[in-house]
Amino acid sequence: MIKRSLRVAFVCVISSATILADWRDDVGFTRLQSTVGGDLPTTVGDGFTQVEAQDTASNYMPNTLQAIFQGKTFVNKTNTSPTTSNHANNVATFFYSTSSLLPGTSATTVDVYSADHWLNAGFLKTGTTNEPAIESRAIQNHSWIATSGDTVVFEEVNQRLDYAIDRDGFVSVVGENNGSSTALPLLLGQGYHTIAVGRTDGLHSYSTTTIDGIGRIKPDLVAPGSATSYSTPMVSSAAGILYQKLQASPYSLTGADLPRTIKAMLMASARKDTVSGWNNTTTRPLDDIYGAGELNIYHAYMILSEGRVSSGNSQHGQRAWAAESITSSATKSYFFTIPSGAPSTPFCTALVWHRVITDNLGGPFNWGNLTTSMANLNLSLYHATGTTRGSLVKQSSSTVDNVELIYQATLAPGDYEIVISSDTATETPYALAWHSLPAVMVSATSAQAKEIDGQDGVLTFTRTGDTAYPLYVPITVTGNAVAGTHYQSLPSSLTIPAGQTSATLSVDPIPDSTAQGDRSVTVTIASDFAIVSNSSSPGTIIIKDKPADDWKFNIFSGAELADSAISGNTADPDGDSIANLLEYAFNMNPKVSNTSTVVTGENSGYLSLSVAKNPAAIDLTWSAEVSSDLTQWFPATTITNTQANFVARDTVLKNSAPIRMMRIKVTRP
Repeated sequence: MIKRSLRVAFVCVISSATILADWRDDVGFTRLQSTVGGDLPTTVGDGFTQVEAQDTASNYMPNTLQAIFQGKTFVNKTNTSPTTSNHANNVATFFYSTSSLLPGTSATTVDVYSADHWLNAGFLKTGTTNEPAIESRAIQNHSWIATSGDTVVFEEVNQRLDYAIDRDGFVSVVGENNGSSTALPLLLGQGYHTIAVGRTDGLHSYSTTTIDGIGRIKPDLVAPGSATSYSTPMVSSAAGILYQKLQASPYSLTGADLPRTIKAMLMASARKDTVSGWNNTTTRPLDDIYGAGELNIYHAYMILSEGRVSSGNSQHGQRAWAAESITSSATKSYFFTIPSGAPSTPFCTALVWHRVITDNLGGPFNWGNLTTSMANLNLSLYHATGTTRGSLVKQSSSTVDNVELIYQATLAPGDYEIVISSDTATETPYALAWHSLPAVMVSATSAQAKEIDGQDGVLTFTRTGDTAYPLYVPITVTGNAVAGTHYQSLPSSLTIPAGQTSATLSVDPIPDSTAQGDRSVTVTIASDFAIVSNSSSPGTIIIKDKPADDWKFNIFSGAELADSAISGNTADPDGDSIANLLEYAFNMNPKVSNTSTVVTGENSGYLSLSVAKNPAAIDLTWSAEVSSDLTQWFPATTITNTQANFVARDTVLKNSAPIRMMRIKVTRP
């Protein structure tokens, strides 16, 4: 029996104090929660399976009485009486607690096995002629490894687990070892249908498989845990979100379509920018160390929410997924478009299929002597014009793996075709997912903010892609205008609402009476994992002085502006007895002595004054006054007050009074 020959060891055991507090931010969950809201599943109705190696005191159960596990019914499948394992408790915290990606407290079941029991009589029934037990739970988590044992037995374990995954349609997530070894653990991290997990920091075992089909790259994915024991349930928790959505209406996936599709979504959506030097080749679909990249549940959920598509000549969106099948010598095509006018986007597409495990003893009560076969599928990306194929962009054609993946760091706007081909005679079910980022562009749709009337400048942010959910857009504000002094402070982000392609942001000027010239507010879309933008095309708003201040700024030096005796409204720096405010009103130069341009005359028997106005002086109030003694002044009658001219007359006929005097009055609000 494998139980006698297998040594099972934890990937790592650490105290709960070292658990990463912000890991949910790192994998995009916090953003997803704020974006999706009530649409986001908080638990998995079909429940969870947690398999744990026993610690030195033979314990493997989490602390089932903790409040963080509220709503969970624990079933000890091994039927011993252990106390709490710290390792199991920490794994459970990441997997299904209120601190996980599935923080709901509604009722669901958690089956817990010791690893030895799960391998043998409890589930896989390794070394017997019995078929593996039926798995009724949605997600299995395996934060344990085996480092030595019989290779033939390990291959049987892989095959039995792959068979059960394909038969029952559950997701099985397994951890690699800690450390930077290039020797993969023999169990369980070398399977086909599982999702093998490493760490974002690269401190995990990574290599190509050495048993049960050599040369396949592991891990499949990484997550930001402080140990692979905890990176693994992060991925399990993310898989649970996708499972809960996919098995329900309108998708209603069943059977092996579930684990295939979930794996394809997680791999296509994984980030490459958070790991060092990610790369792949035509025949090596995954990175040697980081697999498909770092887990990002926000990206994966966005793929899911774009909807299931079918092959053919239809045009699809920038993100989508499919669950179909392909026969020998056939091809399946999927067309999509990166919108014109948008920046280039990172793009990834992943193809996943299962190998076939054949029972040669006629099970289930006489089951075993397993043989395996696997189709060879290839994945290609082409340029297209509409639905007409163009030149090849990239291919993925590993001959040993059941995963193909294409990644382009920048995919330019245009039409594209994804092509799946098969050289295997039997029909092969597969899952396909692809992912790119929506673009957000900013432009100044009202490029000036004016102090004179409080007119706001307006920036418009426009997005590409699906509008089903709101889109968070972080911004960076620069320019020589000072927030809180020259304009009301701007937020650090805005959100384009669901159902809308654009949103606006107003720049509200703060009026003053200081001559300071034009000031700029430049808004750039900040770097963000969920969007692409063109940082070389920011939106700029110019804050305009009141016209009188603008006039002063263009005439007086900085030192003169600081001296009110020179630049003040009532100052007369050129000594021509015309104050600066009147020089401005009459469109004269306050540094050059001038004679008044006011013309005196008679209008229908009334004393009158007229003057050509400065057309730019729209911030002045014009009037005229009359007096008979220079002591009391009374309003005159305004005849003309246009942008170009002002004319006023006395209220008393010229011949009716011995002395009448008039003056023009200009005021600045």
